[in-house]
Amino acid sequence: MLQSGCNQLVAACALLALTTAAAREAELKPALVRRPIQAEPAEGFKPQSGRSAELGEQLLADCRDGHLEQFDLLSAGAIASGVNSSTELAQLAELYGPIRKSILDNLPAGTGHERLRAIHAAAHRCVLTGLYNESASDLRGVFASGDFNCLTSLAILWDLCQAAGLDVQGRLVRGHVNLTYKGAGGQSWAIEPGTRQWFSKPLADETSGRGLSQVELIGKFFYNRGIEQLHARKYETGIELLRTSLQLDPADGDARTNLAAGLNNWAVERCREQRFSEAAALIEQGLTVDPHFAPLVANEQLVRGKLGR
Repeated sequence: MLQSGCNQLVAACALLALTTAAAREAELKPALVRRPIQAEPAEGFKPQSGRSAELGEQLLADCRDGHLEQFDLLSAGAIASGVNSSTELAQLAELYGPIRKSILDNLPAGTGHERLRAIHAAAHRCVLTGLYNESASDLRGVFASGDFNCLTSLAILWDLCQAAGLDVQGRLVRGHVNLTYKGAGGQSWAIEPGTRQWFSKPLADETSGRGLSQVELIGKFFYNRGIEQLHARKYETGIELLRTSLQLDPADGDARTNLAAGLNNWAVERCREQRFSEAAALIEQGLTVDPHFAPLVANEQLVRGKLGR
């Protein structure tokens, strides 16, 4: 984690194998969701049409080619945060739209780097007005309380930079996300969106971490929700969310590890309930995600023994 105070996205958890005496579960660290909002729409940030139950499906269809076209970044992030009605999505647009327009209208002239710094300051003055909170992964909560984390602050900053014509990209570094900008002379800079004080540094080693597209960033919203659900032992929902996260960013090792962990822990629960056939099916699913995941490999043998295979 950087000294700046930005949180790390929830990383892969430690896991324990099922023993013959009792089923022990892995600890999963949560990323909590927050609350909704309201106000008035502005040009450039329009509510999306469509029946509410279909918003998630529409978003995934939009992401299929690796680019957002039907949805803008903030609408996509809101849906990935859990917005499931067009009315709620419109309320978010109505709140953010005038703020966004005011920030963009009042940007000073200057170099790209100077404009980026001005956007960062305005975002913290007008949107990211609360406290840094590692659990503030729901964009609705940003507008309800002003609290934010590195994920939600990055989405806000990226949207503003894109609207201002600045060429930026997300970056994942050891479970933490930030923004990169290529300035004059081709020098790349790492920008921390979640720090109230401006913090940028030359990106000396571009091989550390990896770039994130907007679609891959949207995957991180599904990821954090999935971890929260697994922590609450809502395995079916959590696993579905992690599968979605992995679909949007297949290179996300943490999503793959936690998906295997979730299937393992669900199998552990089924074993406690003496439902060994269901546990075996879950373990089989987990091994298709990661055939070398040690707890699943160990538990497969134990469940086979219970089933007399």
